[in-house]
Amino acid sequence: MKVKIKALKLFLMLFALSSFHVMAQRSPAEFSLHAAGGVSTYCFAPSPKPYSSVGFSSDFGVGFTGFLNQQLGIHVGIGFGLFNVKSKVSDLKTVTVDPKLYDIDDQGRINPYHLHTTLTGYTEIHKSLFLNIPIMLQFQTQQKQYWSWKQSPKANFYAMGGIKLLFLVNNKYDANVEILSNVAEYYELGSSAGTQTFKNLGKFDVGYSNSDKLGFGVMAMFALELGAKWWLGNNLSIYTGAFFDCGLNDPSKDKRSSYNTYTSVESLESIKMLKVSDRANMMVVGIKLRFAFSKLQRRY
Repeated sequence: MKVKIKALKLFLMLFALSSFHVMAQRSPAEFSLHAAGGVSTYCFAPSPKPYSSVGFSSDFGVGFTGFLNQQLGIHVGIGFGLFNVKSKVSDLKTVTVDPKLYDIDDQGRINPYHLHTTLTGYTEIHKSLFLNIPIMLQFQTQQKQYWSWKQSPKANFYAMGGIKLLFLVNNKYDANVEILSNVAEYYELGSSAGTQTFKNLGKFDVGYSNSDKLGFGVMAMFALELGAKWWLGNNLSIYTGAFFDCGLNDPSKDKRSSYNTYTSVESLESIKMLKVSDRANMMVVGIKLRFAFSKLQRRY
């Protein structure tokens, strides 16, 4: 697996270098500054119904677009992206079956039981800062020579597609559980006991929280962008558009725990982010503003 990742990184590096070489031989070329913001979420697969996730993201950076002709170009860049996502669960329920779970009554009889655990009001806030490297293909409609917004209300339309590589710079998460509830089901007696407080049975208003970091690898995202290109002059333009980014892999490595391990108040003292699905991918939808300066005058 490590060999495949190294080979992928080497391929992307060679592709970027070759792209720069091709673009250096072409004209015109654009240098740009961009800022973007939108709604971000984690997509869980399979998706657990009681689990929800939503937040916001922002992105800013610089870019370079080399056009192969009047309408087609290759865009590369570098920037920083901030993700702030809050995930929550209404109720997480699990059943623990263990031969060590039993009571001994006054007559010395052994009464085994199954432990029914419910975590109520679980939330986690995840904040991450990434270094973004987009590699995208850009297509734009053709305009007349020396067109500007002063002469016509029309604009270029553009579309971009490609990938973004995100390298983690820093991250932090805060996890919190409001209530822990344990009920013993005595399956041989056909009864339940959930009001006692012995052996962690009963309802506990925990309100416990913990902060930690989550191990992340390189995240790859499929990126799309659509919008309009407004010429302010012969060399200056503004891109206004909407974008959609979807994670292609689950970058999380560790520090996720299954919720069926939290069956006592003591086990919540070092609570980690919960693993409620096999895979969690990031998805972002938002708007983007890009100021671009052309190196040479347009020939169209």
